[in-house]
Amino acid sequence: MDTRRKEIEVLEGDLQRLEQQIAAECVEIGRRLAVLERPRVRHEELLKYLNSVDTLRRSIDAFRRDIERIRELDRRVAELAREVDDNRRRRDQLLREREARFVELGAGAFTVYKRLSDREPWKGLFDDVLKIDAEEERRRDELRAIEDSEKGKGFFQKLRLKARKVILRGDLNRLDREKTISYAKAGGKLAESEFARLTEGPLLQVFEAVEEKRRQAAALSGEGDRKIEEIESARAELKRLEAEGRAEERVREISGRVDSLLKELDVMHCWAGQLYLERDLRPEIGDEPLAAKAVVVGGLRETILKKRRQIDRLKAEIEIEEIERAEKDKRARRRQLEEERRVKERQIAVLDIEINAGLKRAEELRRVLAGEASYVEAPPLPPIPDLYAPGAPKT
Repeated sequence: MDTRRKEIEVLEGDLQRLEQQIAAECVEIGRRLAVLERPRVRHEELLKYLNSVDTLRRSIDAFRRDIERIRELDRRVAELAREVDDNRRRRDQLLREREARFVELGAGAFTVYKRLSDREPWKGLFDDVLKIDAEEERRRDELRAIEDSEKGKGFFQKLRLKARKVILRGDLNRLDREKTISYAKAGGKLAESEFARLTEGPLLQVFEAVEEKRRQAAALSGEGDRKIEEIESARAELKRLEAEGRAEERVREISGRVDSLLKELDVMHCWAGQLYLERDLRPEIGDEPLAAKAVVVGGLRETILKKRRQIDRLKAEIEIEEIERAEKDKRARRRQLEEERRVKERQIAVLDIEINAGLKRAEELRRVLAGEASYVEAPPLPPIPDLYAPGAPKT
């Protein structure tokens, strides 16, 4: 491979890097121009570019705010949902702990109720307990009566009474379980009543504990409701941002739009920088960093010009050599074709001699046929000349 071609490749790579560097410098110049105070810029075309830069920046900032807001809302919704679930579990646990004391509350309050002189205001709280209590008392009275009647009875009579006693004791066990359930129901009603003011000591503490559990559960419910409202508000905003249920996908969409706008912004910066350089706005704008950048770009362009000239020279040398080689080859081919043409011309001349000799012989033979002459053998043709000899005669 011609070393000059390799040198051209290297130089063209250098040109590409230098042009990219100039483009980057133009972008930097454009960015510097964009942050200058607008009164310092009076060039109308440059102002149009800078106004477009401002519009793009506002769009990019707005999209970035949307991204941050979507992520913030998505995180907040997930966080609030976890908190709502935690609150719900804690509230349910508190309510279970509260309900677990209803039996104790109902049993203790029933004891207090039975000691009251005026029970009527509270009777409705204990209707089920009173019915079961009365039923239990009847069963116990019957059981005591049977036990008393057993004295002095015979074996078979005691056996019959024993069966009844088993039934009664089963009824008492059943009623005891039902009473526990009734105590729990009564406890639930008591917890919502003013009965606690009639109590004191441990029972009052039970009332206070049950009430405290209710307040805590209610506070958690209220807090949960507020969090749910906040979730709904966040979801409404996510819907407005087209991100409800697809936050990450929407973020990727907006990020793609931001990337596209950033490329447009760099193009606009580059155009502004190129305009600054082409119109040489250094005196008009009067900014030292920009003037320094212009000097840098000028140096890069001079380097590019030198490298282009070097490439042009190398390409010219290579092409001249290619033309000379081609000319030499074509001249050789031309000489070859001319020689081939001379040979063809000589071949044609020989054919003409042979044709004429043949025609003359045919004429002689016709006179023989006409009886005008005798048949004589044809004389031999003259020798054929060397067609490829350099000095062979032409016809």
